[in-house]
Amino acid sequence: MHAVLSPGDRRRRVSRRVSAIAAVAAASLLIAACSSSSSPSGSSSGSATADIKIGQIDSISGGYPFGDAVAGAQSYVAMVNAAGGIHGHKIVFESGDDKGQASEAATLARKFVEQDGDVALIGDSSLPECPTNQGYYTQNKVPIVGTGAQPQCFAQPFFQPVNAGPYIGHEVMWDYTFSQLKPASVCQLEQNDPTSIKYYDQLRAEFVASHPGAKFTEVTYVNDASKDPTPAVTQAKQAGCDLIMLSTVAPNLVAFVKAAKQVGLDATFMCLGSCYDASVPKTLGALGEPGALGPKDQGVFVAAELAPINDPSPDVQAMVAQFKKTNTPADFWSEIGWLSMAEVVNALTANKGGGDITTSAGVVAALQKMDPYTNGLAATPLIFGTAQSHAPNLGSKMLLIKNGDWTTAPGQGSNGFTIVKAPTPPN
Repeated sequence: MHAVLSPGDRRRRVSRRVSAIAAVAAASLLIAACSSSSSPSGSSSGSATADIKIGQIDSISGGYPFGDAVAGAQSYVAMVNAAGGIHGHKIVFESGDDKGQASEAATLARKFVEQDGDVALIGDSSLPECPTNQGYYTQNKVPIVGTGAQPQCFAQPFFQPVNAGPYIGHEVMWDYTFSQLKPASVCQLEQNDPTSIKYYDQLRAEFVASHPGAKFTEVTYVNDASKDPTPAVTQAKQAGCDLIMLSTVAPNLVAFVKAAKQVGLDATFMCLGSCYDASVPKTLGALGEPGALGPKDQGVFVAAELAPINDPSPDVQAMVAQFKKTNTPADFWSEIGWLSMAEVVNALTANKGGGDITTSAGVVAALQKMDPYTNGLAATPLIFGTAQSHAPNLGSKMLLIKNGDWTTAPGQGSNGFTIVKAPTPPN
C-alpha cells in the first residue's frame, strides 16, 4: 500500500501548510538551523552532549548492490556535524551490508537497535529489508526513512520512503513510453525478485486496461545484475522488440546496452531511477546516444526518481558541492542517502514533537509532527506523519542521454517531473 490519504486529501493537507514547506527550501538555511540551539521549539530534553545514533542497512554486495546510499548519508552527516550538529548533538552514524540476504538484514536491524542503541535507521536501501524487518520495526517503533524497494516498504507505520519506488517508477515509465516514444513492441525485463512479481503483474494489467494501445510483447523475470545479459537481449531481438524496459541498477543498464550492440538488437532502452548514475553517459560513450544501436533506437532513458545532479535547484547544487568535498559518487543511491538524512535532520531541527531527539521515541515524535518537507530533489513534498503507511515521492524525471550527459527528456510536466497518482495497493 502506497498511501492511506487519497490524492485529494493529500493536496488539501499540503495546501494548508504551504508556508511551512516554503520555509525549508534551501540547504544553507537548514544547516544554519541545525547549529542553532536557542529556539524553544527546537530544543531537546536530553543531555546537551548526548549523541544521536543512527544506523543504515544496505545491500552493498550481492545481486543488487545499493552501496552508494551509505556514502550519500555519510556526506550529509559530515556537513551537519561540521556545523555543530543538531542543537549541539552530533550524529554518530554506522552502516552495514546485508549482502542481499534476509538473515543478514534481520541480524543488522537487531544489532543496531538493541546493541548499538541506534534511535533511527536512515537511507536504508535493500531488497530484503522491508519484508524481513517489517514486524520488528513496527513492534519496537523504530523509525526508518529510506528507499522504498518492496511493497512492504509502503505499508509500514514507521517506514517512510523518500523515493518514488519501483511501482510508481513503473507507472511513469509506462506512461512516458506509450505516450511519447510509441514503440511498436516492448520487452520488459524485470528483476527476478519473488516478493514483487505479483504486484508488478497487477499494476501492468491495470495500466494496459486503462491505456488503449499499450501492449507488452514479452515480460521476463530474469533481470539480475549478476547475470550475463546476452541471452535476454538475444531473446528480445527474436521477439522483435524495439524498446527494452529494465528494472535494475546502473552497471547492469550499461551491460545490457553493450550486449544489445553485440547481438545486433536495434532498440530503445528504458530503465527505472535505480539506473541513474552520473557516470553512465561517459561509460557508454557514443553507444549511449540516440541512434547508436540503429534507426529504431530513440536513446537511453531513465525514470529518475530524484532530480539529476545537473539540476539548477539550490538544494541539488548544495548536495553536489558537498559530494565533491567528500568524494561521494553522484548517483540515485547517494541521492537517496542524502535526501533521507536531510528530511530527518529537518524534522529533528524543528522538533515539533518536543521530546528528547537522542531517543527513538523523541525521533518518532519529531517525525510524526513534522511539516511536509520540500526539497528540490523530489517531485512532491515528503511527510512521515502518523498514518499506517506513507505516500512516497509521487513522480519521476524522465532523463535521456544526449551529447554525453543526462538531459531532461521532452514531453514532461512544467516542473520537469512526470507525476502520477498513487497506484492501487497490492492485493
